[in-house]
Amino acid sequence: MQKIRKIKGFTLVELLVVVVIIGILAAIALPNFIGAQKKAKAAAIKGNMRTIQIASESYATDQGGAYAANATGAFLNYLPGGSSTATAGTAGNIPQNPVTGAAGVIAAGGPGTTAAIQALRAAAVAAGVAGAGDTSYCQADAGNSYAVTGSDADGNYVGGVGGKTLVLSNQ
Repeated sequence: MQKIRKIKGFTLVELLVVVVIIGILAAIALPNFIGAQKKAKAAAIKGNMRTIQIASESYATDQGGAYAANATGAFLNYLPGGSSTATAGTAGNIPQNPVTGAAGVIAAGGPGTTAAIQALRAAAVAAGVAGAGDTSYCQADAGNSYAVTGSDADGNYVGGVGGKTLVLSNQ
């Protein structure tokens, strides 16, 4: 008499149940992962804003309380890796844009007010020319104050007053 040999394995229904369960778990985990990445990039942008704040304050300390007239020249010496001297030396490293991964840009808003830098930034975002994640710097009030602003990957402001701008003044 022949013995029937039973083959062990998974049925099609069991495999389908496992695939469905894995799909449900992936659907739950993926949005949380994407949200965590956005939060990390926003935190990096705030860190870049803080770096520019420290450089501006260091410059002002060496210049008797006057902030840099623009975001070029001697101001750049106060960024990390620079010579930290207002008269000569090498420029420091501009913080990297965490959204694009490109070298960062400090856009000088020119003389103006906090409202001016916000208007410049809003116009740039509306025109589609502002690089997401870039940090902008603006000298205001003839060397008495400055403003720093940064945007996330969606072009929304991060940090600062009302989530828009970080402003310091020596007045």
